[in-house]
Amino acid sequence: MKPSDARRSVLAYGRGRLVGLLIPPFRPFGRAFPLLLGMVFAFSWSVPPGQPAVLQIEPGAAAVLAQPRDPRFGLNQSWEAPDQADMAGAGWSRLVFWWSAFQPRGPRDFNVFATDRDSYIDDEQARGRELAGVVLNTPGWASASGSPNGVPRNLYLRWDDPENHWGQFMRRLAERYRGRIDAWIIWNEVDIRDGPWRTWDGSIEDYVQLQRVAYRAIKAGNPDATVALFGSPWWHDKGAYLSQALDRLAHLEGAADWNHYFDVANLHMYSRANDIPEVIPWYRAQLAARGMGEKPIWIGETNVVPYDDPLRLEQKSGFRASLDEQASYLVEAFATYLALGVERIGVNRALDGADFRAGGEPFGLIRNDRTVRPAYSAFQVISRYFAGAQSARYFPKEQSGLTRVVLERDGERVSVLWTMRPEPLVATLDATSPKALRVDKYGVSSEVLPEDGRYRVALDPATANSNETDPLDFVVGGNPVILVERADGDLARANRPLAIAPRPAPNARVPANRAWMPLEAMVPAPRIAASPSRFS
Repeated sequence: MKPSDARRSVLAYGRGRLVGLLIPPFRPFGRAFPLLLGMVFAFSWSVPPGQPAVLQIEPGAAAVLAQPRDPRFGLNQSWEAPDQADMAGAGWSRLVFWWSAFQPRGPRDFNVFATDRDSYIDDEQARGRELAGVVLNTPGWASASGSPNGVPRNLYLRWDDPENHWGQFMRRLAERYRGRIDAWIIWNEVDIRDGPWRTWDGSIEDYVQLQRVAYRAIKAGNPDATVALFGSPWWHDKGAYLSQALDRLAHLEGAADWNHYFDVANLHMYSRANDIPEVIPWYRAQLAARGMGEKPIWIGETNVVPYDDPLRLEQKSGFRASLDEQASYLVEAFATYLALGVERIGVNRALDGADFRAGGEPFGLIRNDRTVRPAYSAFQVISRYFAGAQSARYFPKEQSGLTRVVLERDGERVSVLWTMRPEPLVATLDATSPKALRVDKYGVSSEVLPEDGRYRVALDPATANSNETDPLDFVVGGNPVILVERADGDLARANRPLAIAPRPAPNARVPANRAWMPLEAMVPAPRIAASPSRFS
């Protein structure tokens, strides 16, 4: 048996068994189904070559107790693959609400079948996932132009005028979902003015009025709701449209009394992990310059499109990445977002879905046949090793290419390192513990020891030079390395097996029949075999 085959066999046994042991007590099909589910997870992704499993755990033992999901880490449209979203550790999700589907015939309509009588919304809530809704798509009867991208009729009437159809709908929507969906995003990427992704035909002034009416209407229907501005794909025009929209919002009548008609700034960031440290401060500076205060920033969409997926092969160009580089992107991007104080991060998306079937790009961490891309495992690593970070610091790229983020959790320091240059690099890091856990982007773990008070970390070169106009522009760094140090040196508690699904967050509203059993009641304490090597 080849080493790769042996490792695949070990993973199949280990993942299947752990999922069978640690699945919550809600087992409608008995123990056989969780065991089968675990084996499906084990075989549904391609194991990266040349990464031996150094970390050894006693059979039948789990390394740590499962931790709660972090509500900062999300998968858009997770309801389309809810079980896999649970295993991924998704703490929140964005849902799409089509106004045209709720009110297809007139203002008195409210089509409950637009959300299948809320079946998937209720299911997501039962799983303990927080939800945010993005609303768009004007019904034909309400559109001034007849287009689904059209400006709603009577938009410039008072927000609460019975003939302001948009205001009436948003108030009704907020009232209906109060306590279930308490965050709303107003339209999507309105700054894209041409092409298939265009969603808004109105002017900047029309959008500002759309936002203003929605804000007042939502707050009337649910005073506790959070209202976010449209998700702006910053690189589309480098913030030009967004800047003009902020100008107009800042000068609206009553803006200061109504938080400038939005509670959250919202960005869509793709492909370039090394640009994040420039764009987030840029947005904060734009808000500060207009006296808008320190509003939270969400990343409503982030990802990089793979060019080498077997389902759709593309050229290495257009800022795409390989499947392996896509996994690197997620780890590097999430670490950077956390270090820059971003409040929520949503990967677009959980499943390829209908867009891909219609010719769209393969954004999903999960394919429509329910096999997963390598980036799915990277998200699992993020949701386990970055969750609960209480503080974070970003260290800008050094001349050597080294980029580093340090996260602080209860009793743990988590350092994330990668290089943006096309040469391998050995990074050195001051040790704060007598030993550390080295974790790669797929969750493979090993023990490392410091030499003369410092850890030496080997970093693979960057390979993602898919900018066809500049072969020296690497849009994603090389394979990131995560180094976990614990004050007590207990690496067994530092390890986070991907086969253990994070619990819902403590404040999540979860029915009793889906409550997670305390894992300390299920499994014994683990032991980790020490690595024979002192070099990581």
